[in-house]
Amino acid sequence: MKLSFTLINLEREELTISKGETLLDLYKREGYSDNGTPTNRIIEKVEPGIGATYAELECKRNSVITEPNVPVIIGKTEGTDYLGIYEETTSKQIETYLQNDKCMPKKLVTTPESYKTKLIPAFKKLGIDWHKEYFCLYDECEKLIQDNGFRPTIRIKDFFDYERKAYVSATPLGTRNRKFLNGGFKWLRIVPDYDYKKDATLIITRSFNRTLLEELRRLLSTSKCICIFYKTTDGIARIVQNLLKEGLIKDGDYKVFCSDKSVKKLKSMELHHTHDHLELPLAKVNLFTSRFFSAVDIKIKKLVDILVLSNYKQANHSMIDPFTEAVQIQGRFRNKLDGDRRYNSLTFITNTNDELEVKSDEEIETEITTLLKTYASIKEEYNNATDATEKEAIRKDLKKLSFNEFLDDDEELSEEVIDHVFNEERVKSYYQSPEALIKAYKETGHFTVTVDNNSDGVGEDDKLPLKTLSTKDVWKYLVTQLERLERNKQNKPDFDFDAEVRKLIEMNSEHYFIIEAYLKIGKAPIEAANYVKSKIEKELKAYNLQQSEKLRFSPNVLAEVEEEFRNEVQTQCYIAKSEFIKRLGQVLEANGITFKVHGDGKKGNEVMCQITEKTVQDYFDYNSYNGINPSSYRLLRFKSELGAN
Repeated sequence: MKLSFTLINLEREELTISKGETLLDLYKREGYSDNGTPTNRIIEKVEPGIGATYAELECKRNSVITEPNVPVIIGKTEGTDYLGIYEETTSKQIETYLQNDKCMPKKLVTTPESYKTKLIPAFKKLGIDWHKEYFCLYDECEKLIQDNGFRPTIRIKDFFDYERKAYVSATPLGTRNRKFLNGGFKWLRIVPDYDYKKDATLIITRSFNRTLLEELRRLLSTSKCICIFYKTTDGIARIVQNLLKEGLIKDGDYKVFCSDKSVKKLKSMELHHTHDHLELPLAKVNLFTSRFFSAVDIKIKKLVDILVLSNYKQANHSMIDPFTEAVQIQGRFRNKLDGDRRYNSLTFITNTNDELEVKSDEEIETEITTLLKTYASIKEEYNNATDATEKEAIRKDLKKLSFNEFLDDDEELSEEVIDHVFNEERVKSYYQSPEALIKAYKETGHFTVTVDNNSDGVGEDDKLPLKTLSTKDVWKYLVTQLERLERNKQNKPDFDFDAEVRKLIEMNSEHYFIIEAYLKIGKAPIEAANYVKSKIEKELKAYNLQQSEKLRFSPNVLAEVEEEFRNEVQTQCYIAKSEFIKRLGQVLEANGITFKVHGDGKKGNEVMCQITEKTVQDYFDYNSYNGINPSSYRLLRFKSELGAN
């Protein structure tokens, strides 16, 4: 079994499309067969909504069109002579359609799952040579890579057996599948000859829920219709519940669009305006899960305000890919209103994660190669085994191996799963910092981005679920946050470091010790102590002693000590030891020097020095009188070289 980790480099073609043209117009102009989709192409149409599926449905030939989700199929086939094939479609319906001579040419729009379980059996039963008689178009082809990790059935295994075939999307992804090279595929890019960039606002925050609620409050006062795109059903439920609780919407003011499984879940939570397909008219506030991100046509006669959400803190999988999903979402709205506009505003709200771990390409290659070696070794052992009991035992072990994720039902390598792993890490890399995410959105070429970056300081998202983490993990996190704040202090002149540290302390008051330790000794000694409190306390004690010596003999402190006790030196009068300690302590405290005296109960790591007879000697030549009441000092003179021991 040979692994390939290099993206294939297909021969490139480029065609230009003008404003108002569709792909059907372009295909006719180029003279493609049947005025339909050209064969053996990965087609990057760049602009969503220019009619890739429509062109294939209109051309005069039999077509199998694969769509990623059911709502798309319903939208493309409802009220037409085309046949939508998904879970609810029966074998009898498929066979009747295929045998109906009045429905010509045949247009079959199917999910990948129903293609395998329903359409192919019908083809076989009726003796149809579908690889020869039909053109196969895989629409929104990036989903084949994006969804493969949790939906392996999205792959059409016999795609390359078709004589005529193509992939198409506004946002196709590169692939490592060498079958495209072997099949003579080319990459066809359809380039608009007009400016297709869309204005968008990118809000990066460390208080996701608060920022979202503020944005919704603003929009609800003016917007005719709000459409929210969010990958997490639980997150959508929280949004609706909060809007209802705050009195910002009434019960009939929202609609949720999600899978049938999620419909049941949300309705059990008393969120009844929930649908598994597009249900028009839209409500005041509409929320869509990822099955509505691509291919679905939303045709309405009002300009909507679009919010696209990514919240790594509550749901890692909610991260939006700027190069694919962000582009596809804004392309759902088809009608052009108020001139050339398809929506009123487009806003991405997200947080980022400085500690997000991302595997390099080299690490991914090493991991997959290692998994394959283990699999191949045990597979060879299985093949060589002769005893039935031994063979069955090895087979069970073989099925448990992680490398099985990269194999299809026939134990053949699925290159799309390898693509999926690389793709996941690519998207994660954008969310490691605000800078990386901003750069990604700008590099898509689809957006003119206005950035609102509020991620410098401390926000609600920085509050940790303390009950689920060890103290060591919490301390590591807080040290990381303090490092980030310190970098911002160095790089941004207007950054209020002290104010942000106070916020961090307020949110994590029970862990003030580690914050104080970092502010005093920095990260290195804390890490060297392996986050063990007793060892950190020793480092703090040493630091306090060092700082005490430095500060106590600074010119400012020496001058204040001299001023404080000038009268006692000049008059040679007695001063009670308790009075001396009190007044010297006031000078030290005024200069940020914490101290203790015998018997006051202060812990050593909380103070920088201890006032003793040695302390008096540091500043004065003096006499000590313990035989009088009260015990007193007579301060003879200030030392000529103060601070010399």
